[in-house]
Amino acid sequence: MTTKRVLTAAEKAKPFASFYDIPLTPAPQEVFDLLDKGPINPADALPIDQRNELLEPGYLPTERGYCIMPDGTGFVAGLTKMPGVTSEMIDWWFAWHGLEGLRYAIWDTDDHYDIHVAPEDLERRLNPKLSLRERNWNTTDIVTEDVGTGSMVLDISFISPEDFGYDMDSFNKGATTAISANLGPHEPKSRLVCFSHVAREIPGGIELRSRFWIGWNIVDKIPVRVDQGVPAEVIAGLCKGLAYHCPKEYHNLAAILPKVYVQNAHIVDRLEDFRK
Repeated sequence: MTTKRVLTAAEKAKPFASFYDIPLTPAPQEVFDLLDKGPINPADALPIDQRNELLEPGYLPTERGYCIMPDGTGFVAGLTKMPGVTSEMIDWWFAWHGLEGLRYAIWDTDDHYDIHVAPEDLERRLNPKLSLRERNWNTTDIVTEDVGTGSMVLDISFISPEDFGYDMDSFNKGATTAISANLGPHEPKSRLVCFSHVAREIPGGIELRSRFWIGWNIVDKIPVRVDQGVPAEVIAGLCKGLAYHCPKEYHNLAAILPKVYVQNAHIVDRLEDFRK
């Protein structure tokens, strides 16, 4: 079992270190009361080939829940209201936090242990010629975290909304940004999940509509099954673990992000500071 991160003297001197000692802001209890009722009806889930429905006005039959689909893959949905947060803050966060472990740890001090950007992707992640939104596309974060199934080292490989297969005319009307990726174990390297966190404006902030599809990846804009040989109990465990982990981390992010952004977004990260 991985224990909570012990900060070094250098980490304690970081301008954002104080967020590590702040208690996590919990998700509303009704979120967990709903999840405690057990899996949703798969008929109310969003199949991966219908993901463009996330770009339409209104809400889908399930905005919070998890289940095993008839084909044996898994599905997780989440919805996080984020008052005071903008889409620019979300884009900045995903360009910024993967660069060092403490940045990841303040997001969820219980379950996020370490992170770094794949060395071959550092130059793109820190390229000032790219927008914040573009910097994480086609890059990979290597993370150590517990998503409810025990500590794991995972590769999170980000892709653009277009490469995720969204219809971009619909996307530009129905979303302000999206964080989408394929992920899976770092060693042995494999892929097992894809996800998309789609943001849209609401009064006073944004809401993030999250979807995880376990057993799928997006390759060349097309959904591809990637769960061959994975036991059904592993798929089920990931479904339930992600369903509970997602509201925990994203409600805390909603609470800290406006302050972290104001304090740190103006500080320029230099490539030479992150090369080993």
